Amino acid sequence: MSTPQRRARTVSYGSGDFEEATDRIDEALRSGAGMTFLFIGASQEQKQEALTKLSAPDRLNLHRYGVPNLIGERLVETQGHLREAFDASDEGAAVVFFDEADVLLDPSHTDAADADDAALSDYFFDRVESYPGVAVVCFSAPEYVGRLEGHGADVVVTF
Repeated sequence: MSTPQRRARTVSYGSGDFEEATDRIDEALRSGAGMTFLFIGASQEQKQEALTKLSAPDRLNLHRYGVPNLIGERLVETQGHLREAFDASDEGAAVVFFDEADVLLDPSHTDAADADDAALSDYFFDRVESYPGVAVVCFSAPEYVGRLEGHGADVVVTF
C-alpha cells in the first residue's frame, strides 16, 4: 500500500541546504517519523562522506546494504531479504543505507517484468517511508526519482 507522496526538498551535497537538512534529523528521530534521503549520482567517496555527516552528529549506527545483493529469484525471497535488512536495522536511532537501488525500478533484474516488480518496489519504498530512523536510498541517475509513483522522500540530494 502506497502512502501519500512526500514533498521532497532537493538540495546539493555540501550546500547550506544540505547542512540544514541534516540538522533536522534529531527532530525527526524524536518525533518517531524518521527521515528519508535519496542520493542521486554520488561517487563512493561522496556517499561515505555524506553518510558520515548524516550519522555522526547523533552517533547513529550505520547499516549498509547493496540492493542487488538482496534480490532473489522469486518475489517472496527478495521480500524476505529486504525484511531481514529492515528488521536488523530497526533500532530507531540508526541510518539504513541502500546502495544501487536502481535495480528495484529497472525490471532487467528478472526475465519477466510484471506486477511482481511493482509489488517489490512498493514493498521496499513502503518500508523506507515508515522506517523510524534515517533511511537513505541511492540511485545512479535522477530519472529513477521520477519513477517512484506514489512514494517520495524528505530530501533529494544531488551530487
